[in-house]
Amino acid sequence: MGFKSVAQPLMESKETVMLYLGTAILATAGPFVVLQVALCTLWEAVDRRTVNFIGLCSRASQALAAPCTFLVKNEADGFIVHLLVWLGAVLPAWFFYELYLSITVGFSWKRVMVYNLVRIGPMYMNFMYCYVMCHKEAHNYGNLFASPYNSFLKYVFNHWVGLFNGVVPGAFTYAHVYNHHKYDNCERDIISTAFRPRDEFSSWVRYVPEFFAYACNLSSVFAFWSEGRYRFVGGIILSTIWYVLFVGTCWFASPMFTLFTLIYAFVEANILLSVVNFVWHAFIDPDDPSNDYINSTTIIEGLNFTLAEEYHVVHHQYAGAHWTQHSELYFKHMESYKACVPSVFYKQNIFEVFGMIVSKDYTKLAQIYYKPFLPKGITEEDLAQLLKKRLQCHGLALARSVGRTNKAKAGG
Repeated sequence: MGFKSVAQPLMESKETVMLYLGTAILATAGPFVVLQVALCTLWEAVDRRTVNFIGLCSRASQALAAPCTFLVKNEADGFIVHLLVWLGAVLPAWFFYELYLSITVGFSWKRVMVYNLVRIGPMYMNFMYCYVMCHKEAHNYGNLFASPYNSFLKYVFNHWVGLFNGVVPGAFTYAHVYNHHKYDNCERDIISTAFRPRDEFSSWVRYVPEFFAYACNLSSVFAFWSEGRYRFVGGIILSTIWYVLFVGTCWFASPMFTLFTLIYAFVEANILLSVVNFVWHAFIDPDDPSNDYINSTTIIEGLNFTLAEEYHVVHHQYAGAHWTQHSELYFKHMESYKACVPSVFYKQNIFEVFGMIVSKDYTKLAQIYYKPFLPKGITEEDLAQLLKKRLQCHGLALARSVGRTNKAKAGG
C-alpha cells in the first residue's frame, strides 16, 4: 500500500473527527454564546439611543489618561491604568464576591448571567479590551508599564486579567508570538486557515477544535517540542499550571459557578477568537500565495475593535509596533497595497465579514471592499469572483507555498 493511499484515509478521518468535535463544542456552548452576544449588542444599541453611558465612559477615560502617563512606557497608553483597575481589580472583586455567595448562599443562574454580561460588556467591549491588551502585552514582552511599576505588572493582562476572560497564560506570550507570527499562516502555523476552503461553514466548524487546542496550549507544546524549543515548552507548561491551579481552586470551592464563569469564559472567548483569526487570514491568492497584502485582512475604520487591530497586514509586518504607528506604517507601504488587489474592506464589523464569508456572499464582500484599491477595469462582479477564488483555494501544497518566502518574524 503506497503512502498516498494511507495518507488520504487518515486525512479524511481527521477531518471527520474535527467536524464532530467542532459540532459538539458549538452545540453545547453555541446557544449561550449567541445569547451573550445578542444581549451585549442589544445593550450597546439601547445605550446609544438613551443615556450613552459608553460615550460617558470614553470621555472619562480620555480625561483620566493624561494624569496616568507617568505609569506607562508610551504616553498614549495612559488609559491602560484605569482599564487595568476595571478589568484587573473591580471585575475580579465582583467575581470573588459572586463565588463567595455561590458557596454560602447557593448558585444563582440570574446572578451568573448578569456577571457574564457585564464581564463581556456592551458590544463585547470588555472582552475586546482584555484580548487586545493580552495581545499587545505579549508582543511587547510584557513591557507596557514604566519602571519601576513594570517589575510587578509585567504580563499582568496575560497572567491575571485574562484568567477571568478565558485566556490561558502562554497562549499569547508563547504560541501566538513564536508560532503564529513566525510561520504566518503556512503549514507549520498551528492555527493556519490554509488547509480548508474558508467559504464553507463546515470548514470553520472543523477549525474550532484546532483553535481550542492552540488556546489551551496543547498543540503549541507539541509544536515547540518537535522543533527542540524546550525553553518555550517549559514556559508554556508553567503558564498552564498557573491557570489550572487557579481554575481548580475555584472549582473546588464551587464547581457549578466555576463551570459557568471561568470555563464558560474560555469556551466563549475562543469561539469568538476563532472567528476573528478565520477572517484575518481568510484570503489567499493561489497565484501569489505568499503575498502579505492578500494573506492578512485589513479593515479601514473597522467597527467595534480598538487600538488599530484592524491593520492586520501592518501587525504581521511590524508585530511589536505601537498601535499609534499602525496608520503611518499602513501608508508607508501604500504602493505595495496598490500593486495587487489586497484584502481590504471598509467600515465593517469583523463578525459581519465572517458571516459574508461562510455564507458565500461574494457579492456583498465585493460591495464592502475598499474601493480605492480596486484597479481600473475591474468590476464588482470581477472582484467577487476573485474573492471567491481566494477563499476557496486550500490544501497542504498551498499552505507550503504560503510559507515559502515567510521569514522568521519572531525570535527563538
